[in-house]
Parts: sequence; structure tokens; C-alpha cells
Amino acid sequence: MGRIVSGSTIGILGGGQLGKMLADAARDMGYRTMVLDPSPEGCAKLSCDEYLAFSYGDEAALRKMAEVCDVITYEFENVPSETIDRLVEMSAYVPQGKRPLHITQHRMREKGAVNNLGIKTTQYEEVLSAGDLKTAIEKIGYPAILKTSTGGYDGKGQWVIRDEAALEKVARELKEGEYILERMVKFQCELSCLAVRSTDGSTAVFPVGENIHKNGILHLTIVPSRVEDEVKKRAEETALKIIEGLDFVGPLAIEFFLGEDGELYVNEMAPRPHNSTHYTMDGCNKSQFYLHIEAICGMKLETPKLIRNSVMLNILGEDVPRIEGMQLDSEAILHMYGKTEAKTGRKMGHINLIGDDLEKLIIKAEEI
Repeated sequence: MGRIVSGSTIGILGGGQLGKMLADAARDMGYRTMVLDPSPEGCAKLSCDEYLAFSYGDEAALRKMAEVCDVITYEFENVPSETIDRLVEMSAYVPQGKRPLHITQHRMREKGAVNNLGIKTTQYEEVLSAGDLKTAIEKIGYPAILKTSTGGYDGKGQWVIRDEAALEKVARELKEGEYILERMVKFQCELSCLAVRSTDGSTAVFPVGENIHKNGILHLTIVPSRVEDEVKKRAEETALKIIEGLDFVGPLAIEFFLGEDGELYVNEMAPRPHNSTHYTMDGCNKSQFYLHIEAICGMKLETPKLIRNSVMLNILGEDVPRIEGMQLDSEAILHMYGKTEAKTGRKMGHINLIGDDLEKLIIKAEEI
């Protein structure tokens, strides 16, 4: 299909904050949006033109999207693949297809796909039982981390195994399911890079971010990342190699470990906008959400430019009372998502700190 022009309707599967910000960008670009999400209170409801509060398998809702929307995309990687199949059967245009979901919804498939492109990940083994876990740890050694193969985010569904006592405890408590055991990488820092590919084949990549986590949840993203230019170039080239090698359309966020050995190891991927790339909303000439829209609408992509040094600070539920009482200066740009309940550990918004002195921005973010 050719270019999807301004005035057309974009369907978005998922109504969380990424869906909200995607709908905001689409509106700025002259598009209408229709969002489908099982929750009646998804924050994308605040920004889209029409919000469908139905399950992803609801036939009537899917048929309405197929009939009304000129193109359909998704804002998170756990949309059921069957939903994409059904939309395509209804002659809907879903240029990303279900393959990015199929690969990134399962950690074994994801790592295998990356390795098949000749790109490094940490050593890993599949685990289906307590016996498998003990066999896998013999191959990988300590320390290691056990993860559910599907689901899990922000540190959930993960168990660190540092010694035999921890191994025995996890083995006793292990429930039936699919898991992956990974060797823990000794790393200098964590990096991320988001690449985007249009339906016309053009690609773009955003500047590499340096990520700092707290309790398994992203706390800060620092751009430019404080690593050598050669490392940034390698990360950007790897991101493009993956999105082109896997023949994906739309955005693909890739998280890396920069090992103490100087190697880059792919940790995880997500075929959607990414928390670590929220800095682009104020720090770049175009945000990740604009390029997402451009890509699925068949526009020729141009490499986005970093216009100011940026530090993105996540706001969690426990931070909201403090943030609401603060007076922020012109360097701190607040983005709240409009969620109805501020739960501990729940992402409620973010602050982009923009300026010339990167170290001062980092200090200011930590003081907030």
C-alpha cells in the first residue's frame, strides 16, 4: 500500500501511555485515531478520537477497526497474535504484521533471532522444569538470572541465582511454565537504541541512551550516553542490522549491556515506542512517536537530531505527591499520563530535563 495521508484514521491496539502519546503525535500530524484496549480507563482515552473498551478478541470491535482505520499499529508487544490474524482476515492494513510480536513475546525466540543475525547475547539455556534449571546452571554457572519466557516487565518474573542455596530455593518454588536462564553479564552500563523502519524501506535511528534502573524499573535515561563514540556507533549499527535483518516495520527498541570486556550484548527488544526514548519528545527535532506514525504511513524517514542534551526521569506512583507540590524550572518539562490510580512502582509520567550541561541535568534529576 502507498502512503497514508493526513486526515486518515490510525488504529492503535493498546490504550496505555504509549498509545496516548502516539495518539497525541498522530493528532499533531493531522490524523484521527481509534484505540482498542480491554480497560475502560486506559489513558489513551484522553487523546484519541474514538476509544473502544473491549477485549482484543472482540469480533465487533475488530470489525469496526478494520472498516474505519486506514492503517493499524500496536503500542505494546503483548497484543495477541490472533488479533492481528483476525484483522488481516478482515482486510485491515497492519503493516507491522504479527511477526515482531511473535518474536519479542518469547525470550528464547528473541535471543535466537538475534543470534541468527550474528549478534551477541549473553549465554542462555531453556528451562522447563526444576531438573532443567539444575542442568542449565551447570552449563552457565553463577551468577545467573532466571526469567519467564513470556510476560514479565520492570523486574517482574525474574529470579537472581547467585549460589547453590538460591538455586535450591528457586527450584523448590518453580511453577510449571517456560523459562530462560541467562548468565549475568558483568557490564559497565546499560544502553538502549530505538531504530525505526518505514514501509518504504527507509530507516532511522535515535541517539543512544544510557539507562539507570532502580529496583528493576527504569529511573533515568541520559542522552548523549556517557560512552565512547565508537560504542554509540556500534549500538546504532546493531539496531539497524536487527530491524533490517528481521524485516520489521515500525519502531524497534533494543536494550544493550556494555560489558566490562567492551562487547555489546543485546538484552531485550520491543517492537514499539520505549520508555527510554521518551527524551525525544523534547530533546530531538522529532519524537519517537512521530517517526512511528511516519513509518507505518509509508513516509521516507530521516535521521532524527538531538537538539539539546537530555535526561529523562520516570515518575512512579510514590513520586506523585512530591512532584505535584514542586515548582519546576524551564529546563524541566513534565509529562503526566492521566492514569486514575497512583500505585507504588506504576509509571505515572516522566520529566524531560533539557539543557547544555549534561552533568548538571543529571544532578538536578536526582534532586527531584
